[in-house]
Amino acid sequence: MKNSVETKALAIGYGKAALARDIALGAAKGQVLALIGPNGAGKSTLLKTLAGQLTPLGGAVLLDGQELARIPGNARAQKLALMLPHTRRTELTTCFEFAAAGRIPYTGRLGILSAEDKKQVQNALELVGAAHLADRDFNCVSDGQRQRILLARAVCQQPQVLLLDEPTSFLDIKGKIELLTILQKLAHEQQLAVIVTLHELDMAQKIADAVVCVSPHGVSAPMPPAQAFARENIKALYGLTEEQYSAVFDPSKPEKPQFEHYVRSGQKLLRCGYTTGTCAALAAAGAARLLLTGIAPETVALRTPKGIVVEVAPLFCRTSTNGAECAIEKDGGDDVDVTTGLPVTATVTLLPGTPEVRITGGAGVGRVTKPGLDQPVGQAAINHVPRQMITEALRREAEAACYPGGFAVTISIPGGEEVARRTFNPHIGVEGGLSVLGTSGIVEPMSQQAILDTIQLEMNQAALRAKSHRRLILAPGNYGLDYLHETYPQFAAIPVVKTSNFIGDTLDMAAAAHFEQVLLVGHVGKLCKLAGGIMNTHSHTADCRTELFCTHAALCGADREVCTALYNAATTDACLEILDTARLREPVLQSLLAAIQLHLDRRAGGAFRVGAVLFSNQHGPLGQTETAARLLNEWKE
Repeated sequence: MKNSVETKALAIGYGKAALARDIALGAAKGQVLALIGPNGAGKSTLLKTLAGQLTPLGGAVLLDGQELARIPGNARAQKLALMLPHTRRTELTTCFEFAAAGRIPYTGRLGILSAEDKKQVQNALELVGAAHLADRDFNCVSDGQRQRILLARAVCQQPQVLLLDEPTSFLDIKGKIELLTILQKLAHEQQLAVIVTLHELDMAQKIADAVVCVSPHGVSAPMPPAQAFARENIKALYGLTEEQYSAVFDPSKPEKPQFEHYVRSGQKLLRCGYTTGTCAALAAAGAARLLLTGIAPETVALRTPKGIVVEVAPLFCRTSTNGAECAIEKDGGDDVDVTTGLPVTATVTLLPGTPEVRITGGAGVGRVTKPGLDQPVGQAAINHVPRQMITEALRREAEAACYPGGFAVTISIPGGEEVARRTFNPHIGVEGGLSVLGTSGIVEPMSQQAILDTIQLEMNQAALRAKSHRRLILAPGNYGLDYLHETYPQFAAIPVVKTSNFIGDTLDMAAAAHFEQVLLVGHVGKLCKLAGGIMNTHSHTADCRTELFCTHAALCGADREVCTALYNAATTDACLEILDTARLREPVLQSLLAAIQLHLDRRAGGAFRVGAVLFSNQHGPLGQTETAARLLNEWKE
């Protein structure tokens, strides 16, 4: 059977770093080829390279025996179609018009549809079961209907090869089955070569004629489904122990977690969870959908800021006196904390006269009582990222229902006030309940040994990537990584290791890996603790941030009133504001930086040169130690 699309010694990736090399696969007409494997292994990168959206880093993609890169754009579009998730809003576009964009390779420059073009669009809509949506606003259809229109747009290109990246995202079980049935029909009855990435293994097993396994170790050749989904292959592909395989994939054990996303930590595979912020946004979406459609959703889904889709069933979704309420159970994955298992509830009412989304906190959600936190004093402790997630989820529901108005949302966490007493909330100035948090929407497991194993693995990889200068950048978390990418894009080639709270252990690993120059980039709230010689910055180990600010302010001549204010401050950002008022920010930061440098040098023990760069999300760059300043100058040269 001749392949419609195939690869020869293909290498894929971004920039100059290859994710995988020597890829040899092919998809024939009449065949569904499924790409499976762990998240982040390169499935989407491979698919986009096959589609020509990404340039191969080596080798070639062949379409009907001809190198894809040599085929002109229109000719390529008449043979190959790519369906990606659609997130952008379209203005006054009907579903027919949206699908008709698939005819652009045939219409010429003016884009005028001929009778034949219109017939092809109509046939595609009928094929995917969406003909009745032709005159509907594309923004005012459900997620499942939107996926059908996207597929119709690809189908009416009349391609020989159809590529789809996780097309079942956001669909309920019925929608997933219907969409995959259409794909099988396109392959088996219309003789298309269909290549699809899927993260639901049960769905992939039902639809695939052949399977390619994509892992951090490489990309397999196509194999029969029986071989691909064999127990030992799945265990090897996802790095599972026998116990983990049985817990996740064994059909004899029906109790499976609703959310399944895993990260590797050394020899272990740990299940991620989702934040209270994600729960709040999902609950708000469920309640809004019930209000706008009259139907309580079986599941609700959203794409988190980290890019991972979370889809779960609500604990309940029901009408209330003035609106509707929906509850989502918090799931911390393998990082079980005090909030795991609590219901996060959103009560939603409609505001027809305004597009505004008003968010407040109810029972179990704390109030901010001290300045310097993410929200102003007096506001509900719902941080800005969860607020954005809630707002975006509600606007998505409004668009799907063509509702022009706004919403009032109250987020509650029954039992939150009691649980909050066992957290640091009262200490930092959040009283009466829990904070609704989350910058990525996902909770990654925080087992200490698991994290140290992960850091060591990253250190080993960094050591392999390091050039002759043996330079390394360390960042405690996402804030540091974001600041690094925005402020020092010229250092993109220098390997970066994420330290979490284990700065001292990571410095020891850097010494063992024979790095010569190390730059630590982090938020002042973490790195100021180094001024006290504290190398594990987790709040359970030590939280002396304000005490250190107070001490160094006193050394710089601050009076008793300023020292008392610093000592009682809630956050380091609040400390900076107090120092600004007292005109002491610069000398105090210099004193802290000198102490940080002293303790970094002690920990490094002469094995390498090390310095630190401090910043604040609110106040921006704050300075660097003397050694950091010298390293930055050398690296810029």
